[in-house]
Amino acid sequence: MSTKVGFTALLFGALSLQSACSEVPAIAPPADGVLKSANILEFGPDDTLFVADSVSGKIFAYDLANVGTAPSDDKAYNLLDVEGVISRTVSFDPDSLVYNDLAVHPVTREAYVSLQFAVDGIDQAAILNISHDGSVTRLDIENLLPSVFTLEDVADENVTFWRDIPAPTLNVTDLDYVDGELFVSGISTGEFASTLRRVPFPFDGPSVSTSIEIFHAAHAQMETRAPIRAMTVVDLDGVQTVVAAYTCTPLVTITTPELQDGAHIAGKTIAELGYGNTPLDVIDFAASDLEGNVQRFVLVVNREMAADLIPIDALSAAASSEGLSTPVPYLGATSGVETTPVPLSGVLHAADQNNQFIVAMRRNLETGAMELVSFRKGSFFRLSGFISEYNFPDYQYQENQFAQGVRMFQNLLKTDEGFPDQVR
Repeated sequence: MSTKVGFTALLFGALSLQSACSEVPAIAPPADGVLKSANILEFGPDDTLFVADSVSGKIFAYDLANVGTAPSDDKAYNLLDVEGVISRTVSFDPDSLVYNDLAVHPVTREAYVSLQFAVDGIDQAAILNISHDGSVTRLDIENLLPSVFTLEDVADENVTFWRDIPAPTLNVTDLDYVDGELFVSGISTGEFASTLRRVPFPFDGPSVSTSIEIFHAAHAQMETRAPIRAMTVVDLDGVQTVVAAYTCTPLVTITTPELQDGAHIAGKTIAELGYGNTPLDVIDFAASDLEGNVQRFVLVVNREMAADLIPIDALSAAASSEGLSTPVPYLGATSGVETTPVPLSGVLHAADQNNQFIVAMRRNLETGAMELVSFRKGSFFRLSGFISEYNFPDYQYQENQFAQGVRMFQNLLKTDEGFPDQVR
């Protein structure tokens, strides 16, 4: 199945499911056990929430078992002014608010958002649970008594990028928990800055730290310093593999057996997705078509470009190939595994919500408002953001199968977004 055929199947397959970056500002390092910044979130086992405090080089593991973990309805998020919702719970200077990350609880399927903001000139961190109806609960992180893992060989606090971005803000760029291990990407000190760590959880065993280099086809060179910006760990033909996206935008695979302590390895560049872009999230998920066939995908969510949708089968084939080793012919050229661009725009953070939706924090490009909204898998756009031919009151759908499929799918999206009165 080609990428584009797989995407078409996913688009209409979503019908069958109806029933079924801003950088962190510099702050003072916290005392042991006290979270002062929160840049990356990741859920693990048994209601565990991992929070990376990148500036201080620590990872906190909070047990949320007593916070409220009852499953909720698989509803879409339609919060079009999430900043207003948040302001009713947290007082902050609006000019200081930074949305650091978004994660979804694996049981409740509700969104958790990490923030940084200032109150009377003092930086603070908060983690909020935001339900589908817009109710907000601020986690009492001061009293949850987390377990803490401290990174070794963290970045030099005297090094800055663009004059005022401290290198420690890149100590942790992403987290992914798989099978008892927390994968931690970021930079460290040493000859090779780009580092990928494997940290056992509970934090009671030795960790593994591996330096990574990659071939960057748009830059025409091997790169050792730039860290992975977003990643996920998946099974590719029976081999546990990190699928990693870098700035400007190489896509790389790294098999986890290669990640040995103290080793220096080269990842396999399987695609050059485009230039001038920072990847925000790499999400893997499964979806069913109309016949009930399950297909797995990886979605690379980008800040400056459309998102890239890739079937796992295509990733597996690319990972077994030799990979890219020559520059792209011109700036902007893409190469390697074929992807389908999908129209996620204005997104700051995204996460796999459930078997029907991707949820995202995004900036409305017309109003500037921050939104927390769901995108149905298979469409990856919000129908209410358009006025098209279909919206005119005298429009009549043709009687052929394709047109009726479009009608059903549009009716589904209208219901998702809170417009059941618009169903036709």
